[in-house]
Amino acid sequence: MENIVLRSMVEYPLLIDDFLKKIPAQYFSPFGRFLLSFITDLNAQKSLSLESLNYKIQDKDKERAEYFEFLSAEVNPNYLNLAPLLLESIRLNRQKLIGEKLIRAYESKTILDLDYLVKEQELKTEEIKDLNAWVKEYEDKPKPKVYPTRISFIDDYLNGGLELAQLILVSGDPEAGKTRFCLQVLENLAKSNKVCFFCFEFTAEQYIRTRLREDKRDSFVNFYLINEGYDIAEVANNIRQLYKEGVKFFLIDSQMRLSAPQGRNMEEEETSKFSTLAKLCHSLGIVVFLIIQTSKSDRDNPTGSKKGGHEASIIFRLERIKPEKDDLMQKGNEYDENARMFFIRKNKQTGKHPKEKILFDTNTLRFKKNKQETQVIYEVSQEEIKVEAVVI
Repeated sequence: MENIVLRSMVEYPLLIDDFLKKIPAQYFSPFGRFLLSFITDLNAQKSLSLESLNYKIQDKDKERAEYFEFLSAEVNPNYLNLAPLLLESIRLNRQKLIGEKLIRAYESKTILDLDYLVKEQELKTEEIKDLNAWVKEYEDKPKPKVYPTRISFIDDYLNGGLELAQLILVSGDPEAGKTRFCLQVLENLAKSNKVCFFCFEFTAEQYIRTRLREDKRDSFVNFYLINEGYDIAEVANNIRQLYKEGVKFFLIDSQMRLSAPQGRNMEEEETSKFSTLAKLCHSLGIVVFLIIQTSKSDRDNPTGSKKGGHEASIIFRLERIKPEKDDLMQKGNEYDENARMFFIRKNKQTGKHPKEKILFDTNTLRFKKNKQETQVIYEVSQEEIKVEAVVI
């Protein structure tokens, strides 16, 4: 277990400090502490990698069996969740040491101070803090970085842009432009960040033709495209690999294209997709946009998984609307080609749940704010109503 944690620290260093708050370095084995000293030093220098670690360690130490066990350990991007298991393993080993000491003392007819012996083996992990301590930690902690989407009606409601470590679900009516909407966000982010598009609903060639017509290649170097590998485990592995390359934002089109291991029922299979992606977002500090399908009777939850919506930090929704009666250009059209209704159904980032009419440019295939729309409706979720009822 210790080797899995240490090996995972090398690949996913963002979680090192959080893990060491749960289990401090002094509770690792002697060789574990030896490796950990190099890992934390290299991480502080922002140069941590398996190659740099190998360079730092002397040849004689590389020949040790413990080092080979470390190198062959499985990598787990969610190793923060392994802290309780490692703590249990450490306690068992310490309990074994106490037992061995007691046996040796019995054989030598020595009386030991049992209270001292137990106290010596106690583990003091992360202390329980009072509210003052939590407030101080919050005040000292740097504010999370915000990444502008450069789409005003989104950034306005997210206080400037997206924060990391979020699973964002995007739902909407058929032909409402869910994929186009998400690609607009992703392409804007790609101007200054590495992004990836899992293009499962249509071919890579179709998307490439669209981008070449726009002839804007300035962000191509930051834009990764994956067109195969629908299994959720393979998708997760691709995300981990691209994370190592610095990719922070991912778009998966769509939920129904993803396949999951066969479960006891559809709910279990579908939910596994959302839980896998949510864990990746939180452990790696990334953003995943997942286009989902919903039913007419339940617009707020992904098809096949009521729990899926709970895994999300944010849920966007696009709906088609009827054209204005005085719009003669669209007379006879069932839906307005140039407008959509935009909702934020769930928003853990700022708590704002707007409902706003936005515009769609059929020439550029871009969404934009309706400057003539002066009124924005803020909806209250059922969860907020329940909380208010309890407080009252």
